[in-house]
Amino acid sequence: MKTTLGISVLTLLLVTTPSVCFALMSIEHVSKERAKELGMEIRTKQAGPDGARVELEFEAKGELKNYIRVDLEIREGEKSPLSATLREEPSRPGRVIVGFAADRATLDKITLRVVTGAPMNMRGYELRVKDFVDLEKYTKDEQKK
Repeated sequence: MKTTLGISVLTLLLVTTPSVCFALMSIEHVSKERAKELGMEIRTKQAGPDGARVELEFEAKGELKNYIRVDLEIREGEKSPLSATLREEPSRPGRVIVGFAADRATLDKITLRVVTGAPMNMRGYELRVKDFVDLEKYTKDEQKK
């Protein structure tokens, strides 16, 4: 009797409790040209002797009007040892600015993902930082030291 009651309660809880949806997100790999079309701009500047400050700025309009967040991910082959959501910096209304600082040697492993849409219909715009930053320039700067 106790077992039947326990199973019934557990079944009721599982059926009535909201669950996390594991729907796939549609991902677009964004080139420099496509970023320009979307109104995205990536800026970099030196941040200490071995670091770089990277900022992504865009206006939440057009395809990006249903902006949700920007995620940062570090990839090493098939593994992703770090993933984090970036916090927006104060900006003009309707504009989004996020940024981070990293060791220059890590920039080629970092991807930013702008997430838009709504639950069950999300889209990710992935920007590989190495496609937007002149990594060779940083290497030359380090060789001068």
